[in-house]
Amino acid sequence: MDLLNVDMLFKLAGIGILIMVFTQVLNQAEKKEQAQLLTLAGVVIVMIFIVKLIGDLINTVRSIFNIY
Repeated sequence: MDLLNVDMLFKLAGIGILIMVFTQVLNQAEKKEQAQLLTLAGVVIVMIFIVKLIGDLINTVRSIFNIY
């Protein structure tokens, strides 16, 4: 289970780094609107990952306490 969390952490960090680099490139090219859209898309992608993790947490708590 810990390996899965470390893997997810690296995925999220990688997404953040890529979004940051591409946003800086777009800002330097004076494409600020596209940079903002890219940042928004990155936030949405990260939120999808986080919602999945929260769902897994809720399912784990349900199974531990036998809540259906």
